[in-house]
Amino acid sequence: MPVFKAGVIGLGNIGFKFNLDTKRKNTWSHVSAYDKCSQAELAGAVDIDKKQRDQFGRYFGSVPVFENVSQLFKNLPVDIISICTPTASHYPVLREVISHPVKAIFCEKPLASDIHQAREMVRMCKERGILLAVNHGRRWQSNYLCARQMILDKKIGKVKAVTALYPGRIFNIGSHILDAIRMLVPHDAKTVSGISFDPDNPDPSISGWIEFSENIPCALVATGKREDLVVEMDIIGDQGRIKLLENGNKIEYYSFSESNRYSGYRELKPSPFDKPRQNDGLVDAVDEICTALRNKKNKIQCSGEDGLAALVLVRAMLESARRNGQPIKLEKKYALSGITG
Repeated sequence: MPVFKAGVIGLGNIGFKFNLDTKRKNTWSHVSAYDKCSQAELAGAVDIDKKQRDQFGRYFGSVPVFENVSQLFKNLPVDIISICTPTASHYPVLREVISHPVKAIFCEKPLASDIHQAREMVRMCKERGILLAVNHGRRWQSNYLCARQMILDKKIGKVKAVTALYPGRIFNIGSHILDAIRMLVPHDAKTVSGISFDPDNPDPSISGWIEFSENIPCALVATGKREDLVVEMDIIGDQGRIKLLENGNKIEYYSFSESNRYSGYRELKPSPFDKPRQNDGLVDAVDEICTALRNKKNKIQCSGEDGLAALVLVRAMLESARRNGQPIKLEKKYALSGITG
């Protein structure tokens, strides 16, 4: 079976440099994901910085690396492109990429800085029949997938409340956690409110809340600097609870049972469940993109529409924070209609 030829644009951390962190045991860079996927082959790479091209060459000497996108396509046939450049450049890079024959684009999160640009990216790829996927990585992480299936199977009953904690900035890790909330809460977001101590920062830390349909509240808490890694989610239903801890590396399940301490009350107690096999999420993401191309399917765990929806929540929370927490209804310019979870 022929493999798909892949190119990576941007050789920073997520594009390549996370390979150099010896503590990271799973696959953390796009170049390694293509290198490890049996359905893909890393054909070439692009970076405008000569030092980064040279550094990449010392580890992937057999893979040609170019200064710009046009050189890549002039010299190589490429089926899949990963866009791993800074967020503000995603839109212009994608516009250039789609002027060449390409079958799929795997874009880093957030999809864009601007909602209009993100909508255009989704539209342009649809018009050209290009599969657009966004690397909100928890969509492929086994414990998050397990939690989603348990929620769909009503293991915790009807979802009643959600709490999520994240470190760092709203566009960076915040967009990841907002996408994960959308993944796990099977309802539409209606209203958001945000508050920040530095709302004029281009990428501030924002805490706040989201109101989902059926009166489901979600609290979003920014915990501090990115390096103090606290990423947690707590989903409570009327029959139980799921907790995702240690940046998704740990999952716990609780169910309600009759209290031994208070007559007429129920309390949550740890319950056994089938824990998932731990996977290599970024490799699985690339593998899913290849399988979708091979089977001519457009459905993907994290589509361009999903990336757009996460950005809508980010921008709405940012606008609310700049208005001192004024609730923002997700309609008109922030409308989520037509965006699937």
